[in-house]
Amino acid sequence: GVAAAAARTTVPISAELSTSIAGDLFPVTVKLNMGNIFLTEPVVLFHDEGRIGMQVRFQAYDHRPAQGVAISETGRGVFSGKIGYDLATRQILLHDPEIDKLEFDRNSDITQRMLTQLKDAWDTQVTNPIRAELPPHPYLIPFKNNIQDLSYDGKSIILTISYQ
Repeated sequence: GVAAAAARTTVPISAELSTSIAGDLFPVTVKLNMGNIFLTEPVVLFHDEGRIGMQVRFQAYDHRPAQGVAISETGRGVFSGKIGYDLATRQILLHDPEIDKLEFDRNSDITQRMLTQLKDAWDTQVTNPIRAELPPHPYLIPFKNNIQDLSYDGKSIILTISYQ
């Protein structure tokens, strides 16, 4: 018989649409040794050199009534990496992830200590690459099972779709 060729197509996704799609994965709570970080308001940023950034608002909190600890500090962070895709697990990858910016709204001894702990946690807990599930966003649902790859061309995230 004649083998059916797979039809391949690419779909560009803008920074605005990427931000909307990323929003479906938030809010996110990250556990740390000194408490938790609550991440909200993601904004996808397109950098050059093939890197994509994500800006988030965060709230770092450490609540231990028995020790008289009740800390809640807010701030803004930006991290970035090179986007990729794992076809086997259908996960989005962020290679060579880095913190570009991490700052609290208030500067104090507490926030300076938290900053150090956040950077330590990043170094010890963040994997290279970072793996994320495909968000359950309506835009992605029709393509979800046919995505072959994700790339970034400096203007858009490019989905490579294959239909058998």
